[in-house]
This record gives sequence, C-alpha cells and structure tokens, in this order.
Amino acid sequence: MKYIYFIIITLFISFEGLSQSSVVWLSYHKPMKGKGMELSNAIKDKTQKYNQGQNDSKLYTFSVMAGPRQGEFLRVGMGPTWKDFDNWSPDSKEMDYWRDNVAPLIESSSGREYFERVDAASYDMSKPGENSVGLMIHYNIGGNPNHFWKVRRNAVKAIKESGESVTMNVWRSAGGGPQNHIIVAFSYKNMEEYGNAQKVWDKVGAKYDEIYGAGSWNTDWGLLRGSLEMWGAQTEITRFLPELSSPPIALQ
Repeated sequence: MKYIYFIIITLFISFEGLSQSSVVWLSYHKPMKGKGMELSNAIKDKTQKYNQGQNDSKLYTFSVMAGPRQGEFLRVGMGPTWKDFDNWSPDSKEMDYWRDNVAPLIESSSGREYFERVDAASYDMSKPGENSVGLMIHYNIGGNPNHFWKVRRNAVKAIKESGESVTMNVWRSAGGGPQNHIIVAFSYKNMEEYGNAQKVWDKVGAKYDEIYGAGSWNTDWGLLRGSLEMWGAQTEITRFLPELSSPPIALQ
C-alpha cells in the first residue's frame, strides 16, 4: 500500500509544470457480428444530425485498423475544456437517439476515459482534418515517471530544431482509467507517410544527440522503457472517418 501511495505522489509531482489546454474522452465500440457497416451508417446519421453545429458537442470517429481492437470504432469527444463537458446530459435527445438507433448495433463498449493534453510534450503544426492515419501508443508507467517525461519533452525541442514534420499529441489519463495511463498519438496524411516515419525519427534522433550530447537519444529512450510496466507499451493504427465526425477543429 505504501508503494502504491508513493507512485501516486510521484506522478503528481512529476506532472507539475506540464500544462494542459485540451481535454478529450475516448471510448471504443465493437459492432455486433456482421453489423459493422450498419453501425458505421448509424454513427454517421447520428453525428450528422446532432454534432455539426458550432454549439453542438464535438465528436470524432476513427476505425481501428490494427491492434487488439481491430474492427472497432473509436469515438473521441472533445471539450475542448472541462467546462465544455458540463452541458452533457444523459437524458438529451442526442443520447436518446444513440440508445435507440446506434446502441442496438454494438456488441460491447469500453468505459469512457478522459485525457488531458500535455502541452510541453506535444508538437502539432498540422491543419485540422488534413491527417487521416493515426498511430496511438498506449503507455503505462510503472517506474520513475521523470525518465518518461524527460525524453518526451526533449523530443519536442529536437523536432523543432530538426525542421522535420511531426504531428505528436501526448495525453495523460484524467479519469476513467489507470492513473499511469499515457497515450502518445501521431498522425499522418496517409499510410505512405506513416511508413516513412522511421526516416524522420532518425533525423530527430541525430538532432537530439546534437542538443543533449552524443548517445543521449538511445540512453534516454532506454530509461523511458525502463520506467514502464511489463508490457506497458501497446500500439494501434487508426483511420479518421470524417463523415462520421464533427467538423475538425484545432487543438487549443
């Protein structure tokens, strides 16, 4: 119990100074067998009906193309601030429509989990909606979180100084999931750009070594991996579905 308490306090201290600007929630939906297209159309109809206006809740849909949840739909609700979620009501017409027309096509859903964006560890110069392919890395920190956040913050400086085009948003769980759950989300224009990502990161790594000292890139990544729980890093590939989503907006 003392060890768990220590980890919680350490995580809290390590988050000091890591400001957040945007808040989102995530949930996954597995379609009933043979009902994937019907569920897609139902989500599309609901989103077009209730989530297109300036004052409507902002919801974005992705198909999971690779990972344990392959074939499921990922729904992301954007605040973009905590205050914006105060208008949500389980008794609204929007939720009634979901229960009557969408939910019957869903075999199972994950619980909703809220995340705050870690601005100091994120770098996103993309235009809203221009990227369609995503790589999400789910991390669970089990050791010293300072090792994790050091390389994530330093990488942003290396990206900027390298001049490479990288879209990277880092999110920490803020409710509904493990307190040590972090998502690092990358986005790309297409699968070709995704396939060329390693070449980009080789250049970022070279700039990282130039800034922080020879060999620091490999050393710091080794420390990051050592800060994770066993099997504490899992990936999934997603594709953005604009017709099943609100109009894209820029992160705050």
